[in-house]
Amino acid sequence: MGRAERYLEAYIERVRPQFANLDETTGHAIASALLSFKFGLYGNAVTRADAALQRLAKRGAPAAVATALGILRKRAADLQAKVVVSEGMPAFSAEDRPLLAMDLPADQVEDEVSYTLDNALLLIYAAGFVSSPDDEQALDEHRGFPLQVLASYAKQLNL
Repeated sequence: MGRAERYLEAYIERVRPQFANLDETTGHAIASALLSFKFGLYGNAVTRADAALQRLAKRGAPAAVATALGILRKRAADLQAKVVVSEGMPAFSAEDRPLLAMDLPADQVEDEVSYTLDNALLLIYAAGFVSSPDDEQALDEHRGFPLQVLASYAKQLNL
């Protein structure tokens, strides 16, 4: 197991308790939004993110999950509309920071939009992995996706 894999495992275990109150249906919607995005099915990703956000509003999940889904939704909608650079992305709050996989100092972040999206994707991956047993295998099969995200920050994270 490589350093990025260990980092991802440790992150999932660290945030696992925060997702304890997410039901499997909500978890499936979260995982589906991520997988749709990964496969370039941006319209489907928007629809799945909307479904997950509607369910989250009734469930008292950490606000960071809704923020992450909002970020994924905005980027997916922009990509579907062929917008190259997303502007006006939702932002994580100071209260969300403990749930993020990466909390780098500002001077180590080269591209704030990409960094925000990458943190959102990692958070959504963890939330889906923890809360949707039905999607655990599919997410595990696509574990290279979050590992690739982490690898792009290998230097800053000492991986």
